[in-house]
Amino acid sequence: MRHLVIVLAMVLLGTGVARGAADSARLLVMDISNQVTQALNKEPDLAERDPASMYKLLNRVVVPHFDFDATAKLVLGRYWRDMTPQQQQRFVQEFSTHLVRFYAASLMKYKDQTIDFKPLRAPDAAEDVAVHTEVEQGNGPSIPIDYRMHLKGGDWKVYDVSIDGISLVASNRNSYAAEIRKGGIDTLTARLARINRENGG
Repeated sequence: MRHLVIVLAMVLLGTGVARGAADSARLLVMDISNQVTQALNKEPDLAERDPASMYKLLNRVVVPHFDFDATAKLVLGRYWRDMTPQQQQRFVQEFSTHLVRFYAASLMKYKDQTIDFKPLRAPDAAEDVAVHTEVEQGNGPSIPIDYRMHLKGGDWKVYDVSIDGISLVASNRNSYAAEIRKGGIDTLTARLARINRENGG
């Protein structure tokens, strides 16, 4: 279930035109949620029936609005500074592809859910905000989701998502750091690349 919520969390941020005030980050999530959930409700088996189309959908509505560079830097922490530009570029490429493929696979479990968008608590001029929402489930407690977003080049970009207080960045940072200490960054990147190839990446 947590994987499904992460998928919804990222997909709902889709396309949209960034506005100036901080609340535009919240409005972006709200504006896109209906069209995305409608598309998934219309073809709930798209990820399983036609993975290529699902990848295209995610690349169109998610990737342009996610700051994978910032996420990669946070995930790798001090190891990022020790990498060559080529290593950084390759890791970001495989890392972003890995997340998109993971989201697509998880979408096979999609079920209609209601999302409650909380008021944004940030100054209008803020350039880094947390958008708080809750996914309401008919058969269980609501799941809180926090979207960390910042302005980059005038557009709101997502760089982290927390589910029930568990950060996507923090959780990957711990596992990736252990892997890097054991085999190095190239080993981690190669593993992601192998997984991507096995999943059609």
